[in-house]
Amino acid sequence: MIDTHTHYNSKDIKNLEVAIENFNNSDNTGAINIGLNLETSKEVITISNNNVKFYATIGIHPLYKGNVEDIRALYYNSNNSKILAIGETGLETSEYLDNQIPNFIRQIELANDLQLPLVIHSKGENRRVIEILKRWTPLYGFVVHCFQPDLKTLEDIVKLGGYISVANPITKSTANKSLKVIKAVPKDRLLIELDYPYLSDNPSEDGKQVFNKIKELWNMSKPELEAILDTNAKQLFKKLK
Repeated sequence: MIDTHTHYNSKDIKNLEVAIENFNNSDNTGAINIGLNLETSKEVITISNNNVKFYATIGIHPLYKGNVEDIRALYYNSNNSKILAIGETGLETSEYLDNQIPNFIRQIELANDLQLPLVIHSKGENRRVIEILKRWTPLYGFVVHCFQPDLKTLEDIVKLGGYISVANPITKSTANKSLKVIKAVPKDRLLIELDYPYLSDNPSEDGKQVFNKIKELWNMSKPELEAILDTNAKQLFKKLK
């Protein structure tokens, strides 16, 4: 599988070199390492340049501070062949939205300028995120990562040409709403992520569980699902090989 949202530069990983080596030696074909601010965006670019399976996104998370123009400069001043998207950006209810909303809009505009898709974080703000996306449309696609289950928001995302990605929470016994979303989502609009190390402490095993849950819900073979998810990732992230 292609892990479309992960953080292999996180300080929460006890042994980063081992974690990267384990991924490189796994059957997984790619990992999209997500930038949260200028510093972490630089880190994920470095990892992608040093490891064939790793790719990068650059951006400012809603809970982090930063200047979007610094992200623009980073793109132009880096080897950007493996920078797949802008983000993660978006909105988060646990903090005031005064700075989040302008930064979100600026990153949509930056993604459009650079002809890149957008990786969106939306926690408790699905409706406001949709309102912004309707006014400032990402022209090169977007994904709402670790999608909070909401069938109305799913409908709006699909109408806007977006994708959702799901992670380890769909395997929990309490995931009834998430399972309804997976059954309802068009098969060409779903991605898999692990959000390691925040939602997964064993990405190899957790990835299999997420994959198998979707396979069960969609009632299809392993090769069929692999082909669909691989195609979806490459449709959104055009630079992905």
